[in-house]
Amino acid sequence: MTRAIAGHGDPGLQPERTTLAWVRTAASLAAVAFLCLRYVPGSSVLLQAIGIWAIASASVVVVTARSRYERSSEAFGTGRIVPPFVIMLGLAATVVALATVSVVVILTVGR
Repeated sequence: MTRAIAGHGDPGLQPERTTLAWVRTAASLAAVAFLCLRYVPGSSVLLQAIGIWAIASASVVVVTARSRYERSSEAFGTGRIVPPFVIMLGLAATVVALATVSVVVILTVGR
């Protein structure tokens, strides 16, 4: 049983909100990747690779959400929570890659 932090009756609430935000972000990322793969005209191998990479990244975030929630919920009560830097870095790289490909597609489709 984890102890409650002063002023915080349930130490599991903050990790739960964070986990839900991660899952929403992953779902949005997967939706955008599926839309790009489906509706971008003349999709290239690079675009397909980045789309599959985005879907795989979103899947990793969703699949690991429960274990990250359990770890952070336990650590939150003790005040020693460690953010998942590897997942954050991978998700940030995926979003930057999708944004870059989106800009390239927008600029080349108009020609």
